[in-house]
Amino acid sequence: MADNSALTNSVRSSGPALSTDVGDVPDALRRRFLTESGRLGRGLAYYPDATSLVPSFRDRGRELVATRSDPPTVRDLVMIAEHRGWSTIRVQGAQGFRRQAWLAGREMGLDVEGYRPSERDEQELARRLAARSRQGEREPARAAAPFETRRVRRDDLARPSQRFRIAEAIVRDRVSDPSAQARILAAARKRLASLLERGERPRSAERQGRATVERQR
Repeated sequence: MADNSALTNSVRSSGPALSTDVGDVPDALRRRFLTESGRLGRGLAYYPDATSLVPSFRDRGRELVATRSDPPTVRDLVMIAEHRGWSTIRVQGAQGFRRQAWLAGREMGLDVEGYRPSERDEQELARRLAARSRQGEREPARAAAPFETRRVRRDDLARPSQRFRIAEAIVRDRVSDPSAQARILAAARKRLASLLERGERPRSAERQGRATVERQR
């Protein structure tokens, strides 16, 4: 069986990007996949094992292309996009692929173009963000490290904050007026950026969301 050349499902950088280097992926994915260079600019192919004839996806630098639209594959692509600092991505291909990419992208804090979510999609996203917030609250608090060992990394400043996305869901749930939502979220984004620039640790996402709403009322 020949490799499928008609790879239509894709995730592409649609804005500023820290990296568009082929092969720049999270270590977890690097350990899980085998790679093979393609010909004629087809990109680096990622295979789950040595016997697979069709790659799970191809890496073309600014674009990631897949033959599949199952949630694990889509999440891998979005993880790479987040790893490379793509704050905004454009998704193309089958509707199921674009839906999964929108959900995974928004859950990781990325802006997603190319898919218009339904009301149920928005509810599913809110459910995922709430579950992520509850999981974070259950994790044991880490001992405070010296300031020198917990400085905010450059990537933390450049990539959208997952904390902010969870807080955003809380604000949208508690404030119905769109203009008020926009004003509150703008203030929250400015405050979060200020904290990160000073190397301070933001409060939990849930507390941040509640506090943001209360400050603006």
